[in-house]
Amino acid sequence: IQNKTSYKINIGRSFRMPLANELASDGVNYHMYRFEQGNLDLDPEISYQLDLSVDHAEETFSVGVSPFVNFFQNYIYLNPTSSYFETIQIYEYTQAKVLRMGGEFNASASIFKNLQLDASVEYVYSRQQSGPKEGFTLPFSPPLSALLSAKYQFNKLLFFEKPQLIADFRITADQEDIVPPEEKTDGYQVLNMSFLSELDAFRNNAPLEMRIKLNNVFNTKYFNHTSFYRLIDVPEAGRNISLSLTVPF
Repeated sequence: IQNKTSYKINIGRSFRMPLANELASDGVNYHMYRFEQGNLDLDPEISYQLDLSVDHAEETFSVGVSPFVNFFQNYIYLNPTSSYFETIQIYEYTQAKVLRMGGEFNASASIFKNLQLDASVEYVYSRQQSGPKEGFTLPFSPPLSALLSAKYQFNKLLFFEKPQLIADFRITADQEDIVPPEEKTDGYQVLNMSFLSELDAFRNNAPLEMRIKLNNVFNTKYFNHTSFYRLIDVPEAGRNISLSLTVPF
């Protein structure tokens, strides 16, 4: 740590034996809606990793960046094939040399006394360096995405104590870096809103904690590239609202 800036570095090596399902699967996974075939010839998975982290904090703002590099000698993953069992796509467990790199950038700032703004950007790059899909990425690779958040703390609002209004706006890019026969996914923008407050319902006791959350405010139809639901053309949840109360004992 130097002044208000901290630095972290980690160098590691990991080892993982193949799981039972990776070795012996031979049937339909109805939860994921795909046919999975194991591979008895899988070797233990070995990887080398370098992680860096730099964070700087001031009184009213902070910023940080966390890059990483991963190299797998024999990464185990489910490879999508062009074959089908009845109407269900067949996935085969296989392994390949894989290079992964990416990172996260985040920033936070306090505006005035009651308003806080946060922003983060995430990106992961993967490339297979051996095997039948050499030169391609990995299946279900996440696209570039950013999350913008704003939180406003009210002093008091009607009968609500310590009320907070939070808005989260996620921006996700198109995912065109795919593994054939995987399909590309369009980008999307989704807004979520939350209202948090305490309610002094029981005098001389701890207050109730209330949370109202409105997800997907504009009822956007979109597909998450990392979700198995897109394989059966089921979009993510549309507009929905939830209410929760936490009662202390």
